[in-house]
Amino acid sequence: MKFGIIVGAVSAIAISASAATAQVCQGDLSFRSSSTHLGAALAMSSNVTSFGGGATVGHRQGLYAGGSVGLSSYNGLSGNAVGLNGGLGYSMPLQQKSSWQICPGGTLSLGFGPSQTVAGGTMHFSSQTVALGASVGTAVPMTKTVSILPFGSAAWGYTRATAKLNGNSATSTDGYLILGMGAGFQLTPSLVLRPSLSLLAAANPGTDNTIFGLSVTIALPH
Repeated sequence: MKFGIIVGAVSAIAISASAATAQVCQGDLSFRSSSTHLGAALAMSSNVTSFGGGATVGHRQGLYAGGSVGLSSYNGLSGNAVGLNGGLGYSMPLQQKSSWQICPGGTLSLGFGPSQTVAGGTMHFSSQTVALGASVGTAVPMTKTVSILPFGSAAWGYTRATAKLNGNSATSTDGYLILGMGAGFQLTPSLVLRPSLSLLAAANPGTDNTIFGLSVTIALPH
């Protein structure tokens, strides 16, 4: 039933969702000059391509939250999956007067689809993914307007994928460690481009373990 592909897809959507719940600790814009950000992200692995977009609200330090909608396509499977994603985090200095920030937080992603035509009917896939962890990052000014925002993260992820056919269902679960790294490029006070790399450790065999991401964030004016 290719659960590994489905798990990898939801994991990629979860990575995309994190672009809608970002801070300096995640290589993204702070909320210093704007409390609302719009973001879009692309995530690619061996078998899955996902993209999504959403919005985030937050404070320069403290609580921030966001939501996004994502779409995934698969190698070897027809149809697409839609993902609904939400995230919550808390930003604070790594230590007093430090330029480094640490952000504990989590994301929740719900996947719907794809549907596959098989002998005897249509098989419907669905999935749920939870990720809990923390990220650390800082801003390194290069010029008056350009900064580099390096970051690293670690999180525990758990995915539950279900396939239903003619009233019967089968479920597979997977728990894994997500290690993330990358750097945002703040080109203007309100624009960041952020490439990233995420590695899944201890995932079930068949799961895509390497996910490349690219996101863009725009801060809305007051």
